[in-house]
Amino acid sequence: MTFRPILERPKRRKGIFMSLRKTAVNPDKQALADLRAQVDKIDAVLHDLLRERAEVVTQIRKVKGKQSLYIRPGREAQMLRALAGRPRGKIPDGLIVRLWREMISAFTLAEGSFSVAVVSPPRGPGLWDMARDFYGSFTPLISVPSAVDAVKAVLAKKADLAVVPFPQDGDSRDAWWPLLANEKKNGLTVFATLPFEMPKAGRSNARDSLPRGLVLGPLYPDLTGDDCSFLSLKCVHVPESEMKRLLGKAGYKVRQLLFQSVGRGASAPTLYMVETEGYVGRGDTRLSRLRAMLGSRLQALVPLGGYAVPLKCGRK
Repeated sequence: MTFRPILERPKRRKGIFMSLRKTAVNPDKQALADLRAQVDKIDAVLHDLLRERAEVVTQIRKVKGKQSLYIRPGREAQMLRALAGRPRGKIPDGLIVRLWREMISAFTLAEGSFSVAVVSPPRGPGLWDMARDFYGSFTPLISVPSAVDAVKAVLAKKADLAVVPFPQDGDSRDAWWPLLANEKKNGLTVFATLPFEMPKAGRSNARDSLPRGLVLGPLYPDLTGDDCSFLSLKCVHVPESEMKRLLGKAGYKVRQLLFQSVGRGASAPTLYMVETEGYVGRGDTRLSRLRAMLGSRLQALVPLGGYAVPLKCGRK
């Protein structure tokens, strides 16, 4: 008698049958996954472009050779203006300038290190947050209690640049511009302003920062096509009203005029700080015109640099 082995019927395993079923896919989840995959691809392209940009910057550094400072404020301003003039689409306000300022500073540091003295008093408003945003997360910043200390730090080679508040009436105790005017070599000048894009109200998280600052150092600003400039004049017997009239006659559009007495007595000279529209180079023909009109009353006339006019909420 032959016995046939009894074949066991396969057990129905729930998992196997479940795998055979067609799993329903949530269309919203699939769409989200596809969009995230697109973001990942775009991020990879951006990363590749950054690597390519780094290679180009390396070539530029070889062509330029060794320099004391690798900063080109005029070139930076023109780059940001060109980007702001492009279609923005859905890009949030402030993002382009913030990204490019960080990138510009990082690549500049790769060319050569520099440090910045920043007015950051123990009490009251300071410029630390704005300086950090302007020069990036990795640029060494040196805290100083006053604008005069910031200028002195650059003069003493303890810092390469200084970030100081905009000159204004009533700041005679901490007025930095007389130091530049009295500097014999005229080596330090203003060459930039920050922030370069004025934020909308309520969109800045800076802590007690002043609304605007200026950057000064051992370089003169470039012509960008939309600029403001500073002049310093040391005169005797030239009242404020006459100074404004002569500046206008020479061809300057005055935005601000500050003055400070140098010494005591009626014959003591007055030091003027002029902010004017437009670019004023060291060879500006209007300077000789102004010298001729002031004659012997003029003791010194020094261009103190200037800055590229900043953007307003992503526009020129």
